[in-house]
Amino acid sequence: MIFQWISHPALRPYERLMMVLFEMGMVTLEDLSVVMGYTEKRVFKIYQQVQNTLAKDKVDKLKHELTAIEVDSSLNDEQKVSQSKEIKKKIKKEKSRWTKSSRQITENRGSTSRVYSLGPKGVEYCLGIMNERGSWDIKDGQMYHYIGVNGILTRLINHYGRDNFNWYFSREATDIIIRTWEIIRKNEWSKDPKLAVKEKREIIRPDGLLVMDNQMYWMEFDNDTERSKQIIQKYREYRNTIVPKYAENLNAPVLWVTKTERRRDSLANNWEMVKEEYYSDAKVQQMYFFVEGEETEWLEKRHSTART
Repeated sequence: MIFQWISHPALRPYERLMMVLFEMGMVTLEDLSVVMGYTEKRVFKIYQQVQNTLAKDKVDKLKHELTAIEVDSSLNDEQKVSQSKEIKKKIKKEKSRWTKSSRQITENRGSTSRVYSLGPKGVEYCLGIMNERGSWDIKDGQMYHYIGVNGILTRLINHYGRDNFNWYFSREATDIIIRTWEIIRKNEWSKDPKLAVKEKREIIRPDGLLVMDNQMYWMEFDNDTERSKQIIQKYREYRNTIVPKYAENLNAPVLWVTKTERRRDSLANNWEMVKEEYYSDAKVQQMYFFVEGEETEWLEKRHSTART
């Protein structure tokens, strides 16, 4: 759960920030500020500490090489410029192995906003904190999906505060589902590992899980990039994963959040079609569809009633 990292007593400030970055994937300073409860200026200062601390040894060595080039009398100006340029590239690359920033193109032409993430060494470091191993590179192609999912979380924080709900990103949400199915299919999977791999691939991987007043909600952000075929497959994966009687503890409403009314209505219409075509006489999950921001208003009405 992301909130555990914000004031974790065993971690340094820059490690806490790294763990939040690990959970959020790619994130703006504004959203980091909301989640951590710091000013954007303070967040950025801590962000800089990651590179300045963890990449320091290799960067200092490269800077020493850079200084040596600048004072090397055997090199002419053109050679110095060329070699210095290569060293500066290496410094930038080394820093980006820990953390990196990407440009987000905004609505105003020519303007950009930075989005921050971990590099492969940063991911490896965070997995090590959790006693896990591995690494991966976070790709820019998923930038706007990360921003959309993070936007759901920050709207909830701004509306409810961090203490009034629990939030799990995709990795933890999926783990909860898989642990349930490992119990359900224990005998079958232990006898047939290939079957276990196949069926785990068919399990839905939500974008998030919200728990509020002991009510669970599976969360999906749709960036209007997937075709109807892919969306229908997700609907069916949800039905097959959370609706069966023996997985009753997983059967919670699914909240879909997207960017436009047109897309919201398209998602809802596709769901009605799926219900009619595949499950006309069968039990299905509850699905609700929203434009960004509408989900918070819907949750407020639902839970203000529950609390009275």
